[in-house]
Amino acid sequence: MKWLANCLNNLYSSSCTNDLVTSIIPPLDIHELNPIVSIECKGCDKPCPHPLVPPELRIDKSKPLRNTVPSYAIHIVIMTGKTNWPAHIEDEGLAQAFVETIRKRKNLDQRSFENRYHPVGCNDSRDEQETQRVIVTNCSLPSTHSASGTDVLLLPDNIIISNITSRRVDALLDYIYGKPCHQAFSIYPCPYTNLILICGHGNKDRRCGTVGPLLQKALQQASLNASKDDGATKIALVSHLGGHAFAGNLVVYTHNGHRAIWYGRVTPCYCKDIVENTLDNDKVIEDLVRGIFQVKSKPNACQSSLEW
Repeated sequence: MKWLANCLNNLYSSSCTNDLVTSIIPPLDIHELNPIVSIECKGCDKPCPHPLVPPELRIDKSKPLRNTVPSYAIHIVIMTGKTNWPAHIEDEGLAQAFVETIRKRKNLDQRSFENRYHPVGCNDSRDEQETQRVIVTNCSLPSTHSASGTDVLLLPDNIIISNITSRRVDALLDYIYGKPCHQAFSIYPCPYTNLILICGHGNKDRRCGTVGPLLQKALQQASLNASKDDGATKIALVSHLGGHAFAGNLVVYTHNGHRAIWYGRVTPCYCKDIVENTLDNDKVIEDLVRGIFQVKSKPNACQSSLEW
């Protein structure tokens, strides 16, 4: 792993000082992913050993879940090492710098087709239109590579960029989009094949603040019991993912970040099925899915037979 990190460092980083240097993150090497299979959840054996979701949270159980996640191209995950984020992360710190800079550059940045997420399994042609939406999320995972600043995980590239500060955000976005920059960035491969990000943003909404930690505990237990997991899966709490009325909300990144499966109305009873089916066998629990996104090698490439 250290050798690979050094290789990525040499590949991505430049020693730019006063000269403009164009650093380009290479297009992803996309392999054909396993087809997605739609299944029904078995749930828990009776009696159920899990804690119940408090009924006073008033989770919305009537509205359709499908297509409740807008299309997006990139997910930036800020590794804060904590969970007590302010209600609006865009009001302070590194998240604020990202959100403000992205808003100023809206529709001005173009990434390669391969390095963006595209919707899967939806017949709505509007969802196939090119999108440049960038999601910025705070995460409970700690920064492990930064001496000054913060680690940032870039998806779908599945790489960690270290020592990011508010002052470096504009240059980082230049770097991500292959534009001229004055700065070099240190890059590390994300060590996880699978990443489960659960909305646990209690200061934003009580529902996710209550359900999120319950899901994290249940998913961690299910992952420990899974015979195929050898530390390749990481489970973390994150800030607002949207759709708090559908708590618990989570996104499952598989295939080294190349596929994203968004779930809503998840309870601890579903966690074993998510680990055993979604992580291990590319099976999507039909009653919970809010949206599916993945990288593609070319426009109009069909990588899934899932239809809704």
